[in-house]
Amino acid sequence: MIIRSIIALGLISLSTINPASAATDARLASGECEAPAYRNTWQEEELQGNVKLAVLVDAKGNVQDTKVISSSGHLALDKASLRASTACKFQPASNGAAPVWAQVQYKWVLN
Repeated sequence: MIIRSIIALGLISLSTINPASAATDARLASGECEAPAYRNTWQEEELQGNVKLAVLVDAKGNVQDTKVISSSGHLALDKASLRASTACKFQPASNGAAPVWAQVQYKWVLN
């Protein structure tokens, strides 16, 4: 019997999605996202893939909105990534800046 484990990593882009932004927002540099839970049934189905999300980060460092930019091809993994991304925490803006869109990527890999 082979036992496989899953790795779900949250990787935060250090740049905003809007190319009009002059520089990387400092509050994104110290963002933290926890790995989402991987269900046993997904392991039996060997679900894997990459999910790229857009997250709207407010001045307090909280995620206000999320959108799928690139799907893993599996609705279950996409939804789990969206749920997990709402709990991401970023450093509060020091200047009361407006909300900014950032990218978070989850890589779901069986190993």
